[in-house]
Amino acid sequence: MVAAETGDAVTFRYRLPTTPLASAAVEIGHVAVTVDLRLSGDLDVLATADRTHALTALRTVAKGLMIRGLGSPAPSVSASGGHRFTQRHHDFRAPNTVTFAGDCAIDFTHDAVTIRGEADYALAVTALPTDDHTPAEDTTERGWFLRHEKELASIGMVLLVAAPVTPGRLTAR
Repeated sequence: MVAAETGDAVTFRYRLPTTPLASAAVEIGHVAVTVDLRLSGDLDVLATADRTHALTALRTVAKGLMIRGLGSPAPSVSASGGHRFTQRHHDFRAPNTVTFAGDCAIDFTHDAVTIRGEADYALAVTALPTDDHTPAEDTTERGWFLRHEKELASIGMVLLVAAPVTPGRLTAR
């Protein structure tokens, strides 16, 4: 497959995977917390080199993803590439998960490869008891938050581990 050439640059499109882009797991006392970040949409990849360099640069999309403020209604999401995350809403799923959703603006250059795009993001935070002394399930938002707020607030910051880039999702434009 030959990519469309623009001067000395080659343009690709990368369709973000439906699986988590990055995730982490932390155990705090009697609660195990998992965090999954998904991005959906397409990214434009402008490379002055070949497809291999484009794939290498795409790995940096999920590098340095950090979450702060898990115990708050609007956790801070940041990435070493400087992505801008803007939360639109959050949604509790009984009995143990809250999902924060919004927009992610991506625009950075790595090793002569520029990656740009607007993606939707979903940050799922699940807190599961690890002991046998769990309270009766409360399926309300308030119940979930009251049950897990201290553990989530104590985490401070979580560095997510990036999933591998899927080469088949990078196509010529």
